[in-house]
Amino acid sequence: MRGLSQLELAAAAGTTPRHVSFVETGRSRPGPDLVLRIAEVLAVPLPERNVLLAAAGLASQFPEHELGSAQLAAIDRVLARVLAGHEPFPAWVVQQPFTFLRANTAAEALFPGLTGRPAEQLIDLWFGPGPFRDSVRNWPDVRHAGLAALRRDATATGDPAVITLLRRAEAAAGLAPEPARKAYAAEPAICPEFDFDGQVVATISAVLKFDTAVEITTSRLRVEWMFPADEAAEAFFRARAAH
Repeated sequence: MRGLSQLELAAAAGTTPRHVSFVETGRSRPGPDLVLRIAEVLAVPLPERNVLLAAAGLASQFPEHELGSAQLAAIDRVLARVLAGHEPFPAWVVQQPFTFLRANTAAEALFPGLTGRPAEQLIDLWFGPGPFRDSVRNWPDVRHAGLAALRRDATATGDPAVITLLRRAEAAAGLAPEPARKAYAAEPAICPEFDFDGQVVATISAVLKFDTAVEITTSRLRVEWMFPADEAAEAFFRARAAH
């Protein structure tokens, strides 16, 4: 999946191709340092790094705690502050692959009921026919970008759950035409342009992640921010918050 030869993997992990070959065939049992160096080079997600360690007869090194537990109190404080600080614009805490855990007031008012839904339902709501698709004026672009993001996640993680969601999204989105190829000189990012009761609301999305995470739940969390892309959209969000 990473496109590395055994020689390239060995060099990047600071070992020899012979040693990698011996580990691969079971002739040599690696220590934790080598397992983790190989996992780092291959960008293996934290849960699978524990699986690799267990396969080598070694103890897990990456803990997993529930969000809301004492161990993740610092992460909880960050998430609460980020959600509140983004008002009056929508923001969500999302657990990969596609579970919405929390939403701020603006997000819940604009898109009620996303938190707590199974990932499969969210995929159907996002990619399938229905109110969300009907409200997005640039649906072909958004569909294309959303599927591309899921494909990147599937490739990066190799997670069967992500791959299953990708297949479901592809089926729900159907054989829609690809977006027209054009120069996006005035569009730095592909984000939804909504039609809310006849008013066009252009948005820009951004993501916050904990890239230094060494705990499994934290490594799967991200905050999805929705920003107004122009003054009209900003006025729309602020007017909603005022009522």
